[in-house]
Amino acid sequence: MTLSAALRNSASQLRTERSELNLRFIDSHHDWLDLSLGGPAGDAARTSLAGYTDWLAPSLHQMEHVAATLDRHANLQARREELEDRIIAFLGQIDERNVAAARAAGLLLNQVRALGDSLDWLCSQEIDALCTPAGVSPPVRFEEFSDLPVDTIHEINLAQANEHVAQLATKNPDMKVLEASDGRLVAMVDPGEFRTTPASLTTFVEGVHSSDPETWQRAVDRGRNLAKASGGPAVVWLGYQAPSSLPRAIHADPARTAGSELVRFQRALGARYPQAKRTVVGYSYGSVVTGHAAKEDKIADDVVLVGSPGTGASHSSELHGRIWAATNAHDPIAIATGPHGGIHGPDPTTDAFGATPLPGADGLPGDHGTYWEDPRFLRGLGQVARAR
Repeated sequence: MTLSAALRNSASQLRTERSELNLRFIDSHHDWLDLSLGGPAGDAARTSLAGYTDWLAPSLHQMEHVAATLDRHANLQARREELEDRIIAFLGQIDERNVAAARAAGLLLNQVRALGDSLDWLCSQEIDALCTPAGVSPPVRFEEFSDLPVDTIHEINLAQANEHVAQLATKNPDMKVLEASDGRLVAMVDPGEFRTTPASLTTFVEGVHSSDPETWQRAVDRGRNLAKASGGPAVVWLGYQAPSSLPRAIHADPARTAGSELVRFQRALGARYPQAKRTVVGYSYGSVVTGHAAKEDKIADDVVLVGSPGTGASHSSELHGRIWAATNAHDPIAIATGPHGGIHGPDPTTDAFGATPLPGADGLPGDHGTYWEDPRFLRGLGQVARAR
Protein backbone atom coordinates (compact mmCIF):
# COMPACT_ATOMS: atom_id res chain seq x y z
CA MET A 1 0.00 0.00 0.00
CA THR A 2 1.31 3.44 -0.90
CA LEU A 3 1.65 6.14 1.74
CA SER A 4 -1.08 8.23 0.11
CA ALA A 5 -3.49 5.27 0.23
CA ALA A 6 -2.60 4.59 3.87
CA LEU A 7 -3.29 8.24 4.76
CA ARG A 8 -6.67 8.15 3.01
CA ASN A 9 -7.61 4.93 4.81
CA SER A 10 -6.64 6.48 8.14
CA ALA A 11 -8.75 9.56 7.38
CA SER A 12 -11.74 7.39 6.44
CA GLN A 13 -11.42 5.23 9.56
CA LEU A 14 -11.11 8.31 11.76
CA ARG A 15 -14.28 9.83 10.28
CA THR A 16 -16.16 6.56 10.89
CA GLU A 17 -15.05 6.51 14.52
CA ARG A 18 -15.97 10.18 14.85
CA SER A 19 -19.49 9.52 13.53
CA GLU A 20 -20.01 6.71 16.04
CA LEU A 21 -18.70 8.87 18.87
CA ASN A 22 -20.89 11.78 17.80
CA LEU A 23 -24.01 9.58 17.91
CA ARG A 24 -23.12 8.48 21.43
CA PHE A 25 -22.53 12.13 22.34
CA ILE A 26 -25.99 13.17 21.07
CA ASP A 27 -27.73 10.18 22.67
CA SER A 28 -26.08 10.89 26.02
CA HIS A 29 -27.26 14.49 26.00
CA HIS A 30 -30.81 13.37 25.26
CA ASP A 31 -30.61 10.83 28.08
CA TRP A 32 -29.59 13.50 30.60
CA LEU A 33 -32.32 15.88 29.46
CA ASP A 34 -35.00 13.17 29.58
CA LEU A 35 -34.25 12.16 33.17
CA SER A 36 -37.54 12.20 35.14
CA LEU A 37 -36.15 14.07 38.08
CA GLY A 38 -37.70 17.28 39.33
CA GLY A 39 -36.72 20.16 41.55
CA PRO A 40 -33.28 21.64 42.25
CA ALA A 41 -31.73 18.21 42.80
CA GLY A 42 -32.89 16.99 39.39
CA ASP A 43 -31.64 20.13 37.63
CA ALA A 44 -28.26 19.80 39.35
CA ALA A 45 -28.02 16.14 38.36
CA ARG A 46 -28.82 16.90 34.71
CA THR A 47 -26.25 19.71 34.63
CA SER A 48 -23.59 17.55 36.24
CA LEU A 49 -24.23 14.53 34.01
CA ALA A 50 -24.30 16.68 30.87
CA GLY A 51 -20.91 18.06 31.84
CA TYR A 52 -19.42 14.58 31.75
CA THR A 53 -20.26 14.28 28.05
CA ASP A 54 -19.28 17.84 27.10
CA TRP A 55 -15.62 16.87 27.25
CA LEU A 56 -16.24 14.86 24.07
CA ALA A 57 -16.99 17.98 21.99
CA PRO A 58 -13.36 19.16 21.58
CA SER A 59 -12.29 15.62 20.67
CA LEU A 60 -14.94 15.47 17.95
CA HIS A 61 -13.64 18.73 16.46
CA GLN A 62 -10.05 17.48 16.67
CA MET A 63 -10.93 14.23 14.94
CA GLU A 64 -12.52 16.08 12.02
CA HIS A 65 -9.52 18.43 11.66
CA VAL A 66 -7.08 15.52 11.83
CA ALA A 67 -9.03 13.63 9.16
CA ALA A 68 -8.91 16.72 6.92
CA THR A 69 -5.16 16.98 7.52
CA LEU A 70 -4.68 13.33 6.57
CA ASP A 71 -6.68 13.84 3.37
CA ARG A 72 -4.68 16.93 2.43
CA HIS A 73 -1.36 15.18 2.94
CA ALA A 74 -2.64 12.11 1.10
CA ASN A 75 -3.22 14.30 -1.95
CA LEU A 76 0.27 15.80 -1.65
CA GLN A 77 1.86 12.38 -1.27
CA ALA A 78 -0.11 11.05 -4.25
CA ARG A 79 1.32 13.79 -6.47
CA ARG A 80 4.80 13.07 -5.15
CA GLU A 81 4.37 9.32 -5.72
CA GLU A 82 3.29 9.98 -9.30
CA LEU A 83 6.43 12.03 -9.89
CA GLU A 84 8.58 9.32 -8.30
CA ASP A 85 7.04 6.68 -10.58
CA ARG A 86 7.75 8.84 -13.63
CA ILE A 87 11.40 9.26 -12.65
CA ILE A 88 11.79 5.51 -12.07
CA ALA A 89 10.19 4.81 -15.45
CA PHE A 90 12.57 7.28 -17.07
CA LEU A 91 15.55 5.57 -15.44
CA GLY A 92 14.36 2.28 -16.89
CA GLN A 93 14.19 3.70 -20.40
CA ILE A 94 17.46 5.62 -20.75
CA ASP A 95 20.60 4.10 -22.16
CA GLU A 96 22.87 2.90 -19.34
CA ARG A 97 25.73 4.68 -21.09
CA ASN A 98 24.00 8.03 -20.61
CA VAL A 99 25.70 8.64 -17.29
CA ALA A 100 24.79 12.33 -17.07
CA ALA A 101 21.06 11.69 -17.49
CA ALA A 102 21.12 8.79 -15.04
CA ARG A 103 22.96 10.86 -12.46
CA ALA A 104 20.57 13.81 -12.81
CA ALA A 105 17.53 11.55 -12.56
CA GLY A 106 19.01 9.76 -9.55
CA LEU A 107 19.60 13.04 -7.74
CA LEU A 108 16.06 14.17 -8.53
CA LEU A 109 14.68 10.86 -7.26
CA ASN A 110 16.53 11.29 -3.96
CA GLN A 111 15.14 14.82 -3.61
CA VAL A 112 11.58 13.66 -4.32
CA ARG A 113 11.90 10.89 -1.72
CA ALA A 114 13.32 13.37 0.81
CA LEU A 115 10.34 15.60 0.09
CA GLY A 116 8.08 12.65 0.90
CA ASP A 117 9.82 12.13 4.24
CA SER A 118 9.51 15.82 5.07
CA LEU A 119 5.80 15.89 4.16
CA ASP A 120 5.23 12.85 6.36
CA TRP A 121 7.04 14.54 9.24
CA LEU A 122 5.12 17.81 8.75
CA CYS A 123 1.85 15.87 8.76
CA SER A 124 2.73 14.33 12.14
CA GLN A 125 3.70 17.75 13.53
CA GLU A 126 0.43 19.27 12.34
CA ILE A 127 -1.55 16.49 14.00
CA ASP A 128 0.44 16.96 17.23
CA ALA A 129 -0.38 20.68 17.14
CA LEU A 130 -4.10 19.97 16.59
CA CYS A 131 -4.25 17.52 19.49
CA THR A 132 -2.11 19.41 22.01
CA PRO A 133 -4.03 22.17 23.82
CA ALA A 134 -1.00 24.39 24.41
CA GLY A 135 0.25 24.04 20.85
CA VAL A 136 3.56 22.62 19.69
CA SER A 137 6.44 24.90 18.78
CA PRO A 138 8.15 23.92 15.53
CA PRO A 139 11.70 22.66 16.05
CA VAL A 140 14.45 25.11 15.27
CA ARG A 141 17.46 23.10 16.39
CA PHE A 142 19.40 20.44 14.56
CA GLU A 143 19.17 17.86 17.36
CA GLU A 144 15.36 17.97 17.27
CA PHE A 145 15.58 16.29 13.85
CA SER A 146 17.91 13.54 15.08
CA ASP A 147 15.93 10.70 13.48
CA LEU A 148 15.66 12.33 10.03
CA PRO A 149 18.19 12.33 7.16
CA VAL A 150 19.82 15.64 6.21
CA ASP A 151 17.93 15.84 2.90
CA THR A 152 14.64 15.67 4.78
CA ILE A 153 15.76 18.27 7.35
CA HIS A 154 16.66 20.55 4.45
CA GLU A 155 13.20 20.19 2.87
CA ILE A 156 11.46 20.82 6.20
CA ASN A 157 13.47 23.97 6.81
CA LEU A 158 12.84 25.22 3.28
CA ALA A 159 9.10 24.69 3.73
CA GLN A 160 9.21 27.14 6.65
CA ALA A 161 12.02 29.40 5.45
CA ASN A 162 11.87 33.09 4.63
CA GLU A 163 12.66 34.48 1.20
CA HIS A 164 16.37 35.03 1.95
CA VAL A 165 16.93 31.38 2.88
CA ALA A 166 14.87 30.08 -0.04
CA GLN A 167 16.83 32.18 -2.53
CA LEU A 168 20.12 31.16 -0.95
CA ALA A 169 19.21 27.48 -1.31
CA THR A 170 18.28 27.99 -4.96
CA LYS A 171 21.60 29.68 -5.71
CA ASN A 172 23.60 27.04 -3.83
CA PRO A 173 22.46 23.51 -4.72
CA ASP A 174 25.43 22.08 -2.80
CA MET A 175 24.00 23.48 0.45
CA LYS A 176 21.61 21.83 2.94
CA VAL A 177 19.79 23.97 5.52
CA LEU A 178 20.13 22.46 9.01
CA GLU A 179 18.62 25.34 11.01
CA ALA A 180 16.95 28.59 9.98
CA SER A 181 15.14 31.39 11.77
CA ASP A 182 15.20 35.18 11.82
CA GLY A 183 18.84 36.29 11.77
CA ARG A 184 20.12 32.72 12.09
CA LEU A 185 21.29 30.15 9.58
CA VAL A 186 23.13 26.86 9.90
CA ALA A 187 23.89 25.16 6.59
CA MET A 188 26.08 22.30 5.41
CA VAL A 189 28.04 22.78 2.19
CA ASP A 190 29.45 19.78 0.37
CA PRO A 191 30.59 20.46 -3.21
CA GLY A 192 29.81 17.51 -5.41
CA GLU A 193 27.68 14.78 -3.86
CA PHE A 194 26.59 14.87 -0.21
CA ARG A 195 28.23 12.23 1.93
CA THR A 196 26.32 10.37 4.62
CA THR A 197 29.48 9.17 6.43
CA PRO A 198 32.12 11.88 5.90
CA ALA A 199 35.63 11.33 7.26
CA SER A 200 35.85 14.94 8.44
CA LEU A 201 33.56 17.88 9.21
CA THR A 202 34.59 21.51 9.51
CA THR A 203 32.34 24.05 11.23
CA PHE A 204 32.90 27.68 10.25
CA VAL A 205 31.82 30.35 12.78
CA GLU A 206 31.50 33.85 11.32
CA GLY A 207 31.68 37.11 13.26
CA VAL A 208 30.34 40.67 13.13
CA HIS A 209 27.45 41.28 10.69
CA SER A 210 26.88 37.55 10.17
CA SER A 211 23.22 37.77 11.27
CA ASP A 212 22.54 40.01 8.27
CA PRO A 213 21.09 37.83 5.47
CA GLU A 214 22.88 40.01 2.92
CA THR A 215 26.19 38.50 4.14
CA TRP A 216 25.09 34.86 4.00
CA GLN A 217 26.13 34.20 0.40
CA ARG A 218 29.66 35.33 1.26
CA ALA A 219 29.67 33.02 4.29
CA VAL A 220 28.48 30.08 2.16
CA ASP A 221 31.22 30.81 -0.40
CA ARG A 222 33.80 30.75 2.38
CA GLY A 223 32.35 27.51 3.69
CA ARG A 224 32.62 26.02 0.23
CA ASN A 225 36.31 26.98 0.07
CA LEU A 226 36.79 25.32 3.46
CA ALA A 227 35.05 22.17 2.25
CA LYS A 228 37.30 21.97 -0.80
CA ALA A 229 40.39 22.52 1.33
CA SER A 230 39.42 19.98 4.00
CA GLY A 231 38.07 17.30 1.69
CA GLY A 232 34.87 17.00 3.73
CA PRO A 233 31.61 18.90 4.25
CA ALA A 234 31.72 22.32 5.91
CA VAL A 235 29.02 23.66 8.18
CA VAL A 236 28.44 27.40 7.98
CA TRP A 237 27.33 28.14 11.54
CA LEU A 238 25.56 31.49 11.80
CA GLY A 239 23.45 30.20 14.65
CA TYR A 240 23.54 33.25 16.93
CA GLN A 241 22.66 36.92 17.02
CA ALA A 242 26.01 38.35 15.96
CA PRO A 243 27.01 41.93 16.79
CA SER A 244 25.87 44.30 14.05
CA SER A 245 28.90 46.58 14.31
CA LEU A 246 32.48 46.66 15.61
CA PRO A 247 31.58 48.82 18.67
CA ARG A 248 29.03 46.18 19.70
CA ALA A 249 31.69 43.48 19.32
CA ILE A 250 33.51 44.69 22.43
CA HIS A 251 30.91 42.94 24.58
CA ALA A 252 31.56 39.35 25.64
CA ASP A 253 28.01 38.42 26.71
CA PRO A 254 26.77 37.63 23.18
CA ALA A 255 29.81 35.39 22.68
CA ARG A 256 29.15 33.49 25.92
CA THR A 257 25.53 32.88 24.97
CA ALA A 258 26.48 31.92 21.43
CA GLY A 259 29.23 29.66 22.75
CA SER A 260 26.68 27.54 24.58
CA GLU A 261 24.61 27.32 21.39
CA LEU A 262 27.70 26.21 19.47
CA VAL A 263 28.38 23.52 22.09
CA ARG A 264 24.83 22.28 21.67
CA PHE A 265 25.14 22.13 17.89
CA GLN A 266 28.53 20.41 17.90
CA ARG A 267 27.20 17.74 20.27
CA ALA A 268 24.35 17.05 17.85
CA LEU A 269 26.78 16.98 14.92
CA GLY A 270 29.02 14.52 16.77
CA ALA A 271 26.06 12.30 17.62
CA ARG A 272 25.00 12.16 13.97
CA TYR A 273 28.54 11.64 12.60
CA PRO A 274 30.42 9.84 15.40
CA GLN A 275 33.24 8.60 13.12
CA ALA A 276 34.02 11.99 11.55
CA LYS A 277 36.95 14.08 12.68
CA ARG A 278 35.59 17.50 13.68
CA THR A 279 37.27 20.88 13.27
CA VAL A 280 35.84 24.26 14.29
CA VAL A 281 37.16 27.41 12.61
CA GLY A 282 36.30 30.62 14.45
CA TYR A 283 36.81 33.82 12.49
CA SER A 284 36.99 37.35 13.94
CA TYR A 285 34.25 37.70 16.60
CA GLY A 286 33.37 34.11 15.71
CA SER A 287 36.68 33.11 17.32
CA VAL A 288 35.47 34.71 20.56
CA VAL A 289 32.32 32.59 20.32
CA THR A 290 34.45 29.54 19.54
CA GLY A 291 36.74 30.26 22.48
CA HIS A 292 33.87 30.40 24.96
CA ALA A 293 32.46 27.17 23.51
CA ALA A 294 35.85 25.42 23.72
CA LYS A 295 36.14 26.48 27.37
CA GLU A 296 32.78 24.89 28.10
CA ASP A 297 33.24 21.57 26.29
CA LYS A 298 35.25 19.69 23.69
CA ILE A 299 33.49 20.98 20.60
CA ALA A 300 35.99 19.47 18.14
CA ASP A 301 39.26 17.61 17.79
CA ASP A 302 40.87 20.78 16.40
CA VAL A 303 39.97 24.42 17.02
CA VAL A 304 41.35 27.05 14.63
CA LEU A 305 41.26 30.73 15.62
CA VAL A 306 41.49 33.09 12.63
CA GLY A 307 41.91 36.86 12.80
CA SER A 308 41.02 36.64 16.47
CA PRO A 309 40.62 39.52 18.95
CA GLY A 310 40.84 36.96 21.79
CA THR A 311 38.96 33.96 23.07
CA GLY A 312 37.91 34.79 26.60
CA ALA A 313 40.76 32.55 27.80
CA SER A 314 44.17 33.52 29.14
CA HIS A 315 45.93 30.44 27.77
CA SER A 316 45.23 27.70 25.25
CA SER A 317 45.26 25.14 28.07
CA GLU A 318 41.87 26.50 29.17
CA LEU A 319 40.37 25.33 25.88
CA HIS A 320 39.48 21.75 24.91
CA GLY A 321 41.05 20.21 21.82
CA ARG A 322 44.15 21.03 19.79
CA ILE A 323 44.31 24.80 19.40
CA TRP A 324 45.64 26.50 16.27
CA ALA A 325 45.83 30.19 15.40
CA ALA A 326 46.56 32.45 12.44
CA THR A 327 46.39 36.20 11.84
CA ASN A 328 47.46 37.95 8.66
CA ALA A 329 50.34 40.39 8.85
CA HIS A 330 48.18 43.39 7.93
CA ASP A 331 45.00 42.39 9.76
CA PRO A 332 43.91 45.43 11.84
CA ILE A 333 42.35 43.06 14.39
CA ALA A 334 45.77 43.12 16.07
CA ILE A 335 44.87 46.56 17.43
CA ALA A 336 42.18 44.97 19.62
CA THR A 337 44.54 42.57 21.39
CA GLY A 338 48.16 41.76 22.19
CA PRO A 339 50.40 39.36 24.12
CA HIS A 340 49.23 40.67 27.50
CA GLY A 341 45.54 40.93 26.77
CA GLY A 342 42.89 42.99 25.06
CA ILE A 343 39.15 43.33 24.80
CA HIS A 344 38.61 39.57 24.75
CA GLY A 345 41.94 38.35 26.12
CA PRO A 346 45.44 37.85 24.71
CA ASP A 347 46.23 37.42 21.03
CA PRO A 348 45.99 33.65 20.31
CA THR A 349 48.91 33.87 17.86
CA THR A 350 51.41 34.98 20.54
CA ASP A 351 53.80 32.46 22.06
CA ALA A 352 52.48 33.25 25.54
CA PHE A 353 48.99 32.01 24.64
CA GLY A 354 50.29 28.57 23.69
CA ALA A 355 48.36 27.86 20.48
CA THR A 356 50.12 26.19 17.55
CA PRO A 357 50.57 28.39 14.46
CA LEU A 358 48.44 27.20 11.56
CA PRO A 359 50.86 25.34 9.25
CA GLY A 360 52.33 27.76 6.71
CA ALA A 361 49.45 30.17 7.24
CA ASP A 362 50.19 32.49 10.18
CA GLY A 363 51.51 35.96 9.41
CA LEU A 364 50.73 35.80 5.70
CA PRO A 365 50.56 39.09 3.81
CA GLY A 366 46.92 40.10 3.77
CA ASP A 367 44.22 41.90 5.73
CA HIS A 368 41.14 40.84 7.69
CA GLY A 369 39.15 39.77 4.65
CA THR A 370 41.67 37.91 2.49
CA TYR A 371 42.00 34.63 4.40
CA TRP A 372 39.33 32.72 2.51
CA GLU A 373 40.74 33.22 -0.97
CA ASP A 374 44.40 32.70 -0.05
CA PRO A 375 45.50 29.22 -1.22
CA ARG A 376 48.31 29.11 1.36
CA PHE A 377 45.91 29.77 4.21
CA LEU A 378 43.39 27.23 2.90
CA ARG A 379 46.18 24.69 2.46
CA GLY A 380 47.11 25.10 6.13
CA LEU A 381 43.49 24.68 7.21
CA GLY A 382 43.15 21.61 5.02
CA GLN A 383 46.26 20.09 6.56
CA VAL A 384 44.77 20.43 10.04
CA ALA A 385 41.31 19.21 9.03
CA ARG A 386 42.63 16.12 7.22
CA ALA A 387 45.16 15.08 9.89
CA ARG A 388 44.14 12.40 12.37
